[in-house]
Order: sequence, then structure tokens, then C-alpha cells
Amino acid sequence: MTKVDTPIKMIGYVRVSTDKQDISPDVQIQELQLEAKRMGWELTIVREDAVSAATVAKRPLMLQALADLKAGKYAGLAVSKLDRLSRNMEDGTRLLADSQRQGWRIVCLDLGVDTATIMGAGMYNMALNFAEIERKFIGKRTKDAMAKLKETKHVGRPRALPAETIAQAVQLRETGLTLKAIADQLNADGVPSASGSPDWSVAKVQSALKSLTAKGQYKG
Repeated sequence: MTKVDTPIKMIGYVRVSTDKQDISPDVQIQELQLEAKRMGWELTIVREDAVSAATVAKRPLMLQALADLKAGKYAGLAVSKLDRLSRNMEDGTRLLADSQRQGWRIVCLDLGVDTATIMGAGMYNMALNFAEIERKFIGKRTKDAMAKLKETKHVGRPRALPAETIAQAVQLRETGLTLKAIADQLNADGVPSASGSPDWSVAKVQSALKSLTAKGQYKG
């Protein structure tokens, strides 16, 4: 009898959010399924709707997947993009350390990285470093925008929105988001609009951005 190789069991982790780097869950699933077919994996898809879950500890389905990996039920965890797994250096390095100690791999399709190899683990760490640097730059831009708003003397009717809210809208716009995507993000984060409720629309976002455009501080 011809020996049949047992397919490698992998978890394909799909995370849904509304940030600028987001790709739809359907695209993520398709990419993972294509890779599974190419590599001969037996793929189990885990989809988590976690808009604001920046850390692994806040994602229950990810925690369950990690428990299954630790128990040896799967050989590895695959994601279409590194940011679907983690943008936090501490979380990312902990995941790599756990995978190496427990004997499973991390595969990031966008980087062409498989941490089962020494080179793959090194590239994974480098990508985490760059992601951390990007996150810090975004935070600095937000802080600088807020500082500029505080320096601006407002003339006429008092602004209905806090300076921090406008700074957040500006920062999101500068990352390349559309007005609709900004409204969705602010609503998802529970940020109150001028009405006092998180009911942002394209018109309200546009109005918030225009409050700075007239002073030449923001150009959309």
C-alpha cells in the first residue's frame, strides 16, 4: 500500500477591523485558502470581529486558538497580514517565543514568512520592529496635532467639538482614510460628535475637518 501523508493542520486567523490597513474578511479567507491549497494544509478558519482589540488578551477567539496550538491540535497559525495578528511588539515577540517553545509555527502571507525557519523568525521580528515604529509615529502625529489645536485661538462661536476629537479626525484623514471610513472609525470607537452621541456621518466629519482648513492648518 502507498503511504498517504497526513496533511498539516493549520489555523487561519482572520481579524476584522476598520483601520486604514484593513482588508475585508473575504479577502483574508481567500488568501489563506489559496495558500492552504498550495501547501496542502488542512485549514481551519477562525474569524474574530474585534474592531478595537489591539492586544491578543482582548481577543477570546485568538486565545482559544493559542490554547489549541499549545495543546498540539494544530501545527501553526497563519494570517494574511502581520497586522491581523499583532502590531504590538510585546505581544508579537511573546507569540513567537510561545510558538518556538511549544513547537508550532507562525505564517504571515504578506511577508512570505514562516517562523519554522531561522530566517523566517528573524524577518518576523524585523517586521514587528517596523510596525512598532510606525505606531509610535502615528501617536506622535496625533500628539502634535493636538498641541497645534491648543495653540490656535478660536474666534466667534465656541467650537462644539473638543480639540482632541478634531485632532483624531485630522490624524485619521492624514493616514489616507475616506470621510466615510473616518465616520465609521469614530462611531466604532464611541467618540461623541457635536450632538453628544457617536453618530458620525460624512457631513459631520467634513465639518470637523473644515474647522481647521480655514486656518490653513489642515489640507484634505
